[in-house]
Amino acid sequence: MRKLLPLLLICCLLTGCSRPADPAPAAATATPEIPAPAAADLPQSQDTVTLWFRFGDEPMLAPETRTVSHSPTEGHALAIMRALIGGPSASSNDLEGLFPQGTQVISCTQSGRIMFVTLSRHIMHGYADEPGNWRDLPAWQQEVPQRRVLAMQAIAATLTENCAVDTVVILVADTASTDSLRLRRGYYALDGDPSPAPALMRNEALLLTPARTAEIVLQCWIEKDYTRLYRYVARMDPATGASRPTEADFLQQTAALPVLLHASAAGGSIAADGQSAVFTISGAYLVAGEEQPFAGMVLRLIREKGVWRVALSQLTGREALE
Repeated sequence: MRKLLPLLLICCLLTGCSRPADPAPAAATATPEIPAPAAADLPQSQDTVTLWFRFGDEPMLAPETRTVSHSPTEGHALAIMRALIGGPSASSNDLEGLFPQGTQVISCTQSGRIMFVTLSRHIMHGYADEPGNWRDLPAWQQEVPQRRVLAMQAIAATLTENCAVDTVVILVADTASTDSLRLRRGYYALDGDPSPAPALMRNEALLLTPARTAEIVLQCWIEKDYTRLYRYVARMDPATGASRPTEADFLQQTAALPVLLHASAAGGSIAADGQSAVFTISGAYLVAGEEQPFAGMVLRLIREKGVWRVALSQLTGREALE
């Protein structure tokens, strides 16, 4: 037995003592990566905003109230500006867009009470219907720069109304230029003036607020500009239920209007539902060759799709003579 022990030890040394093999390491379980949400999956914010567009071919801006959606990555001001550049809703058929084709909003950055808006270089392009010889045409000499003034005021009015800012600075992206991106004065008159354009501020004289609309209605009446006045007549008269007549019929009816020498509007109380406004008018008619003062005449304006207008019965009915 003693002889066998050394032999067994020798065998163990030569062959090694075997043991069960270690199990193969388990494959590492990777933590599944959570996919980033797609932009379309981000929660959308909806804001009711007021956008300002041109009122027909008038040198004025009228408001449109609309709901604008934006994601957290887009921002409130940028969404508003993109809606403005995109133009009015199809249902607002009295309103016109103000920006050349291809114009895009690149960024909106607020610093204190100032908003910096960067537009694409398309803002410097002409409008599709502008004739090449517009400088030789009196009507277009006024229209061309007027469009640009209204376009910039539409931006200023829209952003100051919906954002906590007082002024707007317009920048124009131009990768070919190493100079300042600030909009130039030459944009308005197309005269090549390279000096920076001033910051934009809200210009109430260009906005069809109730008070400004009342002024225009009276101005048209005084100047006997009944063709222009027709644009401000409501399509439906709430007092009579009558539709607005054709322009030709309206011009016939206004021939009987008393001659208004001068007038001024005071007040401007807006109804709780925001759909009507009341002014008190004082002035004077021309009666039998003499000035006949009056006071306390009520001028009522109604709101149709955001645009303030005067009812026909206010001009041609008994109320106009009292």
